[in-house]
Amino acid sequence: MNKNYSIAEQLNRAGLMLAGLSAHAERLARRGIDREFIARLESRYRQLEEYHSEQQACKARWMEQTELRRGVQAEVDALCREARKMVKVELPPESWREFGITDRF
Repeated sequence: MNKNYSIAEQLNRAGLMLAGLSAHAERLARRGIDREFIARLESRYRQLEEYHSEQQACKARWMEQTELRRGVQAEVDALCREARKMVKVELPPESWREFGITDRF
């Protein structure tokens, strides 16, 4: 199959190929497309479907983790901004570097 096809297109094309091969197995057996070949193709097709489903599940978990991280990241950012304001109000500019603040007055 052409590598330019998406996984969905490849699965669809392979499914159609399997259906066609099964329907014309007797006629194609003369050309080397026997039951063993079709069974192997079907087995690999099912495995590809399974791997794709597992990959989609992993992708979903990854996206969930990304959302959790973004929430915590936003909270850390807000807390750091608040702390930065308090440091700038309470301490002299000479000590700001200790907190990672490189601003001028």
